[in-house]
Amino acid sequence: MPNDEFNRLTEKVNLLSRKIEREKAAKKAAEKLLEEKSRELYTAKQLVEDSLMNIKEKSEQDIALLHFKSYLESILLDFNQLFLQKPISDLLLQRLLDDLIGIDEIKACKISFNALTSEKKAKTFYAGNRLLFRSKVKANSALYWSEDHQQLNIIINAEANILGGLTLVIDAPRSWQHTIEKQLLLFCEMISAAHKRQQLLAKTIEEKQRAESSERSTRDFVAMINHELRTPLNGLLGSAELMSDTQLTPHQRQLLNTMHQSGELLRVIINDLLDLSKMSAGMLQIVEIDFSPRQVCTMIYDIFKQRTAEFGLTFAFNYHTELPDKLLGDPDRIKQLFVNLIGNSIKFTQSGKITVDIAWQDGQFCFSVTDTGCGIPAEKIDTLFDPFTQVNNSSNRAHEGTGLGLAICKHLVDEMHGELTLTSELNKGTQFTIRLPLKLAPTSQKPNHTTEVDIAIDAMTVLVVEDSPVNQVLIEMILAKFDIKPAIVNNGLEAIEYLDSHEVDVVFMDCRMPVVDGFEATKRLRNRGYNKPIIALTASTTSTETEQCYLCGMNGIINKPYQKQEIKNVLIEWWTKIK
Repeated sequence: MPNDEFNRLTEKVNLLSRKIEREKAAKKAAEKLLEEKSRELYTAKQLVEDSLMNIKEKSEQDIALLHFKSYLESILLDFNQLFLQKPISDLLLQRLLDDLIGIDEIKACKISFNALTSEKKAKTFYAGNRLLFRSKVKANSALYWSEDHQQLNIIINAEANILGGLTLVIDAPRSWQHTIEKQLLLFCEMISAAHKRQQLLAKTIEEKQRAESSERSTRDFVAMINHELRTPLNGLLGSAELMSDTQLTPHQRQLLNTMHQSGELLRVIINDLLDLSKMSAGMLQIVEIDFSPRQVCTMIYDIFKQRTAEFGLTFAFNYHTELPDKLLGDPDRIKQLFVNLIGNSIKFTQSGKITVDIAWQDGQFCFSVTDTGCGIPAEKIDTLFDPFTQVNNSSNRAHEGTGLGLAICKHLVDEMHGELTLTSELNKGTQFTIRLPLKLAPTSQKPNHTTEVDIAIDAMTVLVVEDSPVNQVLIEMILAKFDIKPAIVNNGLEAIEYLDSHEVDVVFMDCRMPVVDGFEATKRLRNRGYNKPIIALTASTTSTETEQCYLCGMNGIINKPYQKQEIKNVLIEWWTKIK
């Protein structure tokens, strides 16, 4: 074989050998790379599996935490509603713990509370295994965990006061602590808020009871002071009236007039004080009946014409022609307005004139009282209608009085939805103007006041039930003017016993007496079927006692201090009905 061909074959064999070597090396390298990649894939798989396991565990914990949180929120909502409906009680607190212990992670719980007993001693309620509680845990804040993070303690506060504490033993991951703290703080705030509401309610009830007690006390005081002041005043003024019918020397008549005027002044002061008490207690009532404004004004003019003449003052009454014949309103309170304003003008007018103008304007009953007196300083006008306030309140003032008249006038006008204004100029005079929105009385309505008829009443039989010896003598002397000799007893029990065996036409019954009062006596008589008229003799002017008179069965009321004419009018009224 030629050398050239041999050389070529040898070269090919060498090339093939090198190629095989390269392929072997590449195969080894590929196998090695495959082995490395396999190891990497295994490691990655392990990492994925571990991650999936962690995610699964975390998901399970999150779900458990969500369940735990939802259970707590459900309990919180239920007890929020319960505490809104009911006050905190032992039963509710124990129910709360029993519901909490129903959650798997809560192994034991307790509440210490010191506001439920009158002794203010702490009381503790438990649920779960008490042995799990650490007996001593150092408190360094309002919320703290035990060292092993198994026991949570939360202090229940009410503003600056500590009401107690909530303690729970919890078997839960530490990652839950923040959620647990937030939820259980809400429970403590719920208990604290319920306690505050309970305290506020108790305080409100206490204040309401105090106000009601105060109102009752005021009402009782007004009724009592009415009786205690008007009863002796009735004796004073009644005796003065009876004495004026006797033969008197000029000096005696002057003394009698002085006594009568002093008694009338005392009556005005008493009325003012009692009216103020009734206003403060909300007991002042405005009635609405038909009355004649001209008749009221005529009566006022007759009352003051002599008094103004004694002071050397000119007294003028001016009626406008369009004044209605009848209006609906409270004539007694309107008279009181006239009396207070005119009396005030007389007191502060040394000389000159007092003028009263009466008119009907724009559907309102209007009247003004104008004087030429000393006037009112501008700086005093704002406080003039305050109780016990006068232009000069000093001890050396020239004009006496309680300073209640204008305050009462203002209150009466406000109650009647009217308007009271004044204009005044120092050393020249003052004008008070009142406008009352009164209604016209129906033309078909009958008048309330019947005219007196000359009727002989001496044949009437009368029983007087009165505990005051002075008033017994007084009414006996008044009835003697009509030739009536009354039977007199001292209290309601004696009246019942007397009427068991005697017939009378009219009973005059005092309301406030010892043993059995007039209200109870009248009630017993009516229950027995007694049907004769019983007329109250009362020193009270309150609407409560007036209503009580009619509720117990009385037929009418005569207020103390009464006058002879009032007694006569009642006797005539009932004599015409029963004869």
